Amino acid sequence: MQEDKPLLFGEPYSVYVRAVRLALEEKSVEYELVPVDIFNPGGPPPEHKARHPFGKIPAFEHAGFCLCEAGAFTRYVDEAPSSNFEAAGKRLPRQVSGASRSSRYDAESRPQ
Repeated sequence: MQEDKPLLFGEPYSVYVRAVRLALEEKSVEYELVPVDIFNPGGPPPEHKARHPFGKIPAFEHAGFCLCEAGAFTRYVDEAPSSNFEAAGKRLPRQVSGASRSSRYDAESRPQ
């Protein structure tokens, strides 16, 4: 069992969340889906706006590394070897493609 499971923030109805879930399932990666209701009358919760600059879903966090674009998540998951996803999380941020770099940030540097 993985100690540092990836966290996927979003709702099952979202096609973008589904795409990330499919990528994770295809790699047999255990993850936690954390519900985030962006259609709440008051908008997305403040803690989610700290995760995603536009308050949209999905958002993704793994080993202190965060992404906020479905395409970046799927590339990140696809590049990680399924047998050692935890270790891959520590080195993959440097390998994420240029388009993904604009949608990533370190958990320590995100606004509180």
